[in-house]
Order: sequence, then structure tokens, then C-alpha cells
Amino acid sequence: MKRCLIVMAWAVLALPASVLPAAELPDVKIDAVLQGSGIRTLAGHDGVAAETIWIKGDKTRVDFDAGAGRRGRILRGGDHAWLLMSTSRRALPADHVRIGAITRLDVARPCWDLGFACAPVESRRIAGRPAHGWRYRHAGHAGPGGSDSGVFWIDAEYGLLLAFEAKDSAGHTHRMEATAVGFAKIPDDTFALPESLRMDVKKADSRADRLRRYAQ
Repeated sequence: MKRCLIVMAWAVLALPASVLPAAELPDVKIDAVLQGSGIRTLAGHDGVAAETIWIKGDKTRVDFDAGAGRRGRILRGGDHAWLLMSTSRRALPADHVRIGAITRLDVARPCWDLGFACAPVESRRIAGRPAHGWRYRHAGHAGPGGSDSGVFWIDAEYGLLLAFEAKDSAGHTHRMEATAVGFAKIPDDTFALPESLRMDVKKADSRADRLRRYAQ
């Protein structure tokens, strides 16, 4: 425990002056591949999924494709997250969906906000970007992809999550690696809900607000 506190204190002191707050990060699009037994096929084999992530300020959009019937989109912004599946005409609350829930971290102390300790490992170059590696254990479901232990790599400049190799608490494997990273202005409507779903979401938001007020 004492050793962990020393490592975390050192990470705070080592915070580079060039690290930008999230609000100043440029818009970014990341293409990635997900693999592992955590993505099961209908036949029960390890699965593969394509993933595309758009980030603009505090808004995130994640499109994923794991095959027929397993295609969808996750929209996150502010306090809300919504899941849109290709097999449904409704938007579902996605606050607890693990896909794309972690997209960027603090460059110097990436595990601080996640609530567990991690230690630096070898750096890599991923999708043309230098990336720092970090090993973690005993994260419960707080690691990338809902994992408990493993290694992840983040962009050395912006802290974007570019890859991870991990296992969850049930022993299922989860792997993700970015194949392309592009910085360019992203239109606001990239993060908009389809018009047909906006009223459903507005009603759901109102119900959630009423429940929160009642709970208080």
C-alpha cells in the first residue's frame, strides 16, 4: 500500500506541462478492432468486432459491428448515454454499457479517475501514434471494456485509449487496438439522435429527472 501511494504521488509530480485539458483536445476519429472471448459469436467462439469512435468535447459516438444482429451505436454526452441497436427502433439507456465507455485518460496518471493503481510498462507505436503502456490488476469492472486486469496503451500526447489486452473477472479475454487515428473537425450532427428517436429520449430524460427529484 505504501509503495502504491509513493508511485501515485510521483505520477502527480511528473505531470507534464504540455498535457491539455479535455476541452482543448482536437476533434478525433478512431477506427479500432475488438477481439476476444468477451465478444461471443452465435457458435460460442471468440468474436471480432469493428469499432469507430468519434470524440468532440464531452460528446462521444461509438459505432460497433460484431456481425448480423449485433450492430449498433452508442451516443454519450453530458450525463446521458444511449444505445441504438440495428434490430430495434428504440434508444435504450447505455450508462452501464462497457463498449467505448473509456476513450481517453490523463497522460501522467491514467488510473487516478478509474479508482485503481497501475504501473508503467513498455511503450508502443499504435496507428502511427506513440503510446504509453500501463499494467493494472484488481480493477473489478472499472478497466477498459469492463476488464479486471491487463495492460492498456494511451496516446502519449492526448491520452486517447489506443489499445488494451485484458481479462474480466470471469476470465473472458478482451483485446482492442486502434488501426487509424485522425484529427479533423467533426460536425455536431454526428452526435445527434435520429429524429424518430428524439421524442422517446426526451420523455425518458423527463422520467429520469422526476425519479432523481423524488429520490432526493
